[in-house]
Amino acid sequence: MTLLAGAAVLGATVTVVVVNRETTAPPVAAAPVAAEVTLETSLWKSRKVKAAVQDEHTPLELGTRFKAARDGEVAGMRFYKPAAERGTHRGSLWSSDRKLLAKVSFTAETKSGWQQAMFDRPVPIVAGRVYTVSYHTTNGGYVASPGVFDEPVVSGPLTAQAGVFAPSAKAAFPSRVHHRRVSYWVDVIFRHRERHYPRPSDSPAPGDPSVSPTSSPEGSASPTVSETPTGGVTTTPTADGSPSPSSSPTRSHTSDASESPTASGTPKPSGSPTPKASPSATPRPSLSPDPTRQPTREPSATPKPTQTTTPPPAGGFPGAGDTGVPSGVSLKDSKSITVTKDGTVIDGMEVKGEINVEADDVTIRNTRVAAAPGDWGIIQRNGHSGLTVEDTEVFGDGKQRTQFGILNQGGDLTVRRVDIHTISNGILTEQGLIEDSYIHDPKYYSGDHTDMIMCTSGPPSGAKLVIRGNTVVNTLEQTGAVALFQDFGVVRNVTVEGNFLAGGGYTVYGGAGSKGTSSNIKVVGNVFSKDVWAKGGYNGPVAYWDKDGSGNEWKNNVWEDGKTVPEGG
Repeated sequence: MTLLAGAAVLGATVTVVVVNRETTAPPVAAAPVAAEVTLETSLWKSRKVKAAVQDEHTPLELGTRFKAARDGEVAGMRFYKPAAERGTHRGSLWSSDRKLLAKVSFTAETKSGWQQAMFDRPVPIVAGRVYTVSYHTTNGGYVASPGVFDEPVVSGPLTAQAGVFAPSAKAAFPSRVHHRRVSYWVDVIFRHRERHYPRPSDSPAPGDPSVSPTSSPEGSASPTVSETPTGGVTTTPTADGSPSPSSSPTRSHTSDASESPTASGTPKPSGSPTPKASPSATPRPSLSPDPTRQPTREPSATPKPTQTTTPPPAGGFPGAGDTGVPSGVSLKDSKSITVTKDGTVIDGMEVKGEINVEADDVTIRNTRVAAAPGDWGIIQRNGHSGLTVEDTEVFGDGKQRTQFGILNQGGDLTVRRVDIHTISNGILTEQGLIEDSYIHDPKYYSGDHTDMIMCTSGPPSGAKLVIRGNTVVNTLEQTGAVALFQDFGVVRNVTVEGNFLAGGGYTVYGGAGSKGTSSNIKVVGNVFSKDVWAKGGYNGPVAYWDKDGSGNEWKNNVWEDGKTVPEGG
């Protein structure tokens, strides 16, 4: 075997953070909201190796034997492909007794580097049991690295025990181990859950319900409440008069989408979107980053991060000029606000912190929320419903994580003409209406998955979620622009209609999952853009779509040039 120059083989460990719903509203100064944290881990994290490319011209099954320290599920797999390899590849997951648990065909492969495919449904696995993930090559070209398994390879809860192979004309369980303890660079995408509490129980998080202090903190003036949001509103300063940041989980992350191995071992960027010319005769700005762009409205006294994308194409899609606070509206400064009176209206406020809604039928309009580092800009708490947010802007400072622009733990939610940016996740809700809004430019922080609009289970019986007429742009390579996940239940009764959608790992996650077949999911009349990634999303326009789910409909979805985006991508 001939060793090549050192090639940087990169993997990834990423994290999805979603918030568990409680059945009742938390009491005043209650314990922090518990979060259900889903960790997604792979084996090979930023590992430089001496890689030898083999070309045996014979069919082979190549894999990795591994186990997990926690119960979880295998969502997909990856393998590292040399430039000389040709042909199609099929991936498999096996139990220790050689039973085939899942299979997948790799599509849209690149010429070389990491290839990834997701199983139709994640496969549950049991802590401590041994499994094998493998792929089949008919051509016999592969990358092998001796000595990698001189010791077990540990990555988070995963332990890789050995590289395995089998000569076989078709997919078959690989059991043979090379005497030089070779790795064939076959990887697993593993997910498991943890409970997370943002702060210790004796230190209430700023996002939790709170009461105004009875006396002014030392060195700061007593906060005043705007006359617009009447009774039931409190402001919550800290000792220095500003909202205190909430702690949030910090986890390592290295994304293999942002760097690709080269023969010299020097990673080169591959994740920067290339500006594309519009096929239309009407000139329009690109969605690719433009650091010189300034906000279209007059800035207020509060520093505002420069938005990093130009407006979306003409044709009725919203942008910075027709979302957020209208030009000419005067804003009154406020620190964090907690609302406890039904029917409260917050109008014309400049909130430096967060808005906690612990009441029904609250309206927030003509307001800018410069969210403090922490868990959210606006939250509707468990047990409450009817929140309307319109003509409002929510953003983080771009330096420390604001995890959600708007987080809905309660019932019905209406979001209209809202500009959300510079956060990890735009809106998380299971029900309501999101329309005519501009949700864009997330910021990545260690451990994040980033989604602009996210639903983690189906709406309650009789409710629905409608996402209509928005511009939703995820300029990162993970996770989605619109993401329908089955973290807490089967997704149903969601309409995604008439939006401009771009970016993410996949632009749309369509609601399929391990808890059952999604139903009444309608993705209709949307425009998918390739201005962030050449495939729409980094990996493609859509994943996890139940095409046979009752009432599911994929219709009239097109690229910007008018070509059809096929069902399931």
